[in-house]
Amino acid sequence: MSKFLGVAIEDAYLPYDLLFYKAPDSLEVNIGSRVLVPLGKNNKPKLAYVLTISNELPDSVKSEEIKSIIEVVEKNLFSSSIALLFRFVSQTFLIPIHSLLNKIYGTYTEGELTPIIKVVDPYALSNFKNSLHSEERKLICDILIENSNITLERLKQKSKTKIEYLKNFLRELEKKNLVELSYKIPYSSNKLLTIDNFELFENIIHKKGTKKSVRDLLLRIQKNNALHYNDAIYKIRDGLAIVEELLKEGVIKEVEESNAEPKLNTSAKRLIIDGGSLKERISYISKILKNDLNENGVALIIVNENSLVRILSELYKDEFPGVVFGSVNKEKNEIKRQLRLGKRIIISTPFSLFVDIPNLQFLIVEDASSKYHIPHEFLPFDTRIVSYKKSELENISLILSTYSLDDTMYFFHKEKSFELVNLKDLKNQNKRIIDMRREAKSEALSPLTSYLESKIRKALLEEKNVALILNRKPYSTLIVCTECGYVHRCPVCESPLFFDKEKNILFCSTCGHEEEPIESCPRCGSLSLLYLGYGIQKLSYSLKSSFKEANLIIIEGGEETIYDSTKFKKTIFLGTEAIFSHLKFDDVALVAFVSADTFLNGDEFNTSFEAFKYLRQSAFEIFPRDIFIQTYEKDNYILENFKKDNELGFIKTELSFRYELYYPPFAYLYEIRFSERIDRGLLKLDDPDAKVYGPAERIEDGKKFYEISIRTKLKPKEFYNSLSEINQKRIRSLRVYPAPSIVDYKDF
Repeated sequence: MSKFLGVAIEDAYLPYDLLFYKAPDSLEVNIGSRVLVPLGKNNKPKLAYVLTISNELPDSVKSEEIKSIIEVVEKNLFSSSIALLFRFVSQTFLIPIHSLLNKIYGTYTEGELTPIIKVVDPYALSNFKNSLHSEERKLICDILIENSNITLERLKQKSKTKIEYLKNFLRELEKKNLVELSYKIPYSSNKLLTIDNFELFENIIHKKGTKKSVRDLLLRIQKNNALHYNDAIYKIRDGLAIVEELLKEGVIKEVEESNAEPKLNTSAKRLIIDGGSLKERISYISKILKNDLNENGVALIIVNENSLVRILSELYKDEFPGVVFGSVNKEKNEIKRQLRLGKRIIISTPFSLFVDIPNLQFLIVEDASSKYHIPHEFLPFDTRIVSYKKSELENISLILSTYSLDDTMYFFHKEKSFELVNLKDLKNQNKRIIDMRREAKSEALSPLTSYLESKIRKALLEEKNVALILNRKPYSTLIVCTECGYVHRCPVCESPLFFDKEKNILFCSTCGHEEEPIESCPRCGSLSLLYLGYGIQKLSYSLKSSFKEANLIIIEGGEETIYDSTKFKKTIFLGTEAIFSHLKFDDVALVAFVSADTFLNGDEFNTSFEAFKYLRQSAFEIFPRDIFIQTYEKDNYILENFKKDNELGFIKTELSFRYELYYPPFAYLYEIRFSERIDRGLLKLDDPDAKVYGPAERIEDGKKFYEISIRTKLKPKEFYNSLSEINQKRIRSLRVYPAPSIVDYKDF
């Protein structure tokens, strides 16, 4: 009896759910297998990942349309728990399953199908060549006759022909039965090489005339007992060809790497560690790991930025010398290699949640309230929700480590029985809120008050360091004519243009438009233009002028450097929010938010939680030293609760606003970008309380799109099905912010 496989296609970004194929009983196939399947009208062979196996087809699939898989490439690429996690993430965050697997396993699996052309009848092909008029086609035929089996890539190189032209000609030859097209399967991603016949191994090693490359490869495999293909052939010329020959001769063999299903861990912890500096939280977590981590147990620590991977790696290496691996911009297969080398503390980014880790006992999400753990441009899911699901599926302990709680963690504490550990409070710290409406401005440093300037000057005179945070980069943020009041705006989207003094350009932060700076008013011709607003560029010029004896280091996003303040003296660290992940605050005398209002009034729905988190982060990192906050909103509830160290009061106030506005955690928030304008009246949502905003016209990379924001209690699948088929096809991108209280964790 045939089984039916639900698969995701490799290298295919299809807009719908799993495709289904038959698998005869003669083939051993599992959930997590990698298989070869025919796709499309021409039955082009494609690699695919098996996510479900069933004896019956879904009602929506017609049995007469079902094709059979060609063969099994790898039996156990990933476990059934990872397959369930993929499906959960796909349906919870409305990510097409094919796109999700390709995004993650595209950096994990090895190789691709290699097309090989075989000449069926050289004599017939030669006669056909003689009938051709094109010299280019004649050359292709000659190459094929000379090389009866040749890869498509090699044929392209020899003929110097464009690939599409070559493919079209090969299809013509295939129809005439002059050539056959086959595919070489890539070597396995989850198989290891080991010695199979030690007698043959010894003979080859000691045989006179054995190539050094062969001897080195065999000795490398012997030393490690079992070795992945990549490690075996590393820097060995023609390594893959040598491996294939040794496999053929029976000297070595492939063994499949185990992806064992998780074992029940009845003592799994559910813990939120709230407050304290990063060092203090790591110290607390390390004590738990030293006490509870089994001899072969592994801890996976998830962070949201590569800079934090490096910082955490250093800190954990102090606690666990020799067993820590920080994965920065490496293939996920490298994690498995490091595990084989004895590493037990793995620090990586959220996509590592989809890697099978034998003996995984602890999953830790660090800086868990960071905005980079919720869906954004580079991450399509919420790390905390996916981590919780993984902890359920694999029966592992989950620890969320944070500077402050947000709605998701508060829900986990209240509804999912997470123990809450308040590591430290801020009650005895000087948190000075500076009212910009009343304080005198510094004459030399326009965005700084005289009071803050005096504090900075005092710290520098004592040869101490200070950190200033200003979440704006450009030199100025507004160009105004003092004669007629004209504001210079973007000709594309009407946003005020910013001035970048270093590049000497005006630019639009909304759509990316750029133009030359202007010297006179386009409306009245006046030369009385003011470049208003302060960003990091303008403030840096003022600081250099006022504090000539001090060092100035500017920290912005996108850089790799980590600054250790203990190695500096009399230094001003000036940065955007990137300062929090690129500066170690150990020897910083004071932290000041130059304009807290840029954090308090962001345009994202989670702005308040984010602002509260950054305030607490800076306070904990320099505790008990002083923190200064300049603002025009001294009575803002975020600042009031921060000054009183009233985290619970802030959360309850924010959640009351969320409830009134129908935001998560009380409803799902869907942000959809459409390629064409749509009529919001055609969105027939089965939720009378749903709130729909837009469409708003936006521009990105010079292309228009239309954005709609929807808040509703409809779950993702219900919501997507409520969109018309036409509107589904118009979706350019879709982002889901789930309501943790109504996410159905038990569906998978």
